[in-house]
Amino acid sequence: MKINLRNFRKSKAKLLEIIGSQRNYGKSCLLAKEVLKPVKEIDHEIIELAEKKIELCNLCAKCETGDCVIDDDFNQILEKAQEADGTIFSFPKYFSLSSKFLCFLERLVMIHHCKEYHDFRKTEVKPDQNFLPPFKGKPCCLFIVSGFGKGRRRTSENSRL
Repeated sequence: MKINLRNFRKSKAKLLEIIGSQRNYGKSCLLAKEVLKPVKEIDHEIIELAEKKIELCNLCAKCETGDCVIDDDFNQILEKAQEADGTIFSFPKYFSLSSKFLCFLERLVMIHHCKEYHDFRKTEVKPDQNFLPPFKGKPCCLFIVSGFGKGRRRTSENSRL
């Protein structure tokens, strides 16, 4: 898929930065802030998952016909992602990804799965024609923040996507 960045720069673009760290104002957040300092024409918002309440998916599949029914901050983040013109994900690489970021990704994948495939039990539900995956066709960037030192080589090898 080819993305035309000229269209992205023509108007005041909205960029959403999702920080997947467990820590507030950590290195993942610092990196995301520093990257956009020289760019004045982009309106951006930073969402730190550490400050948000995001519960585990309970696999109820009610999201296939509407928003997720879990009462937390996920639906608000999803709405902002749908409004944004592009997204930056910045997250630390520990032994795995942070649990908050994994929880966010799980919920994101389940909503898409339930709306597109209607769970695996319910075949009579019609597809949601209004559902558009929040990141489809939009520029996206990943920043994986890792420590240095003795584990530098091993960490960089494990971070390959």
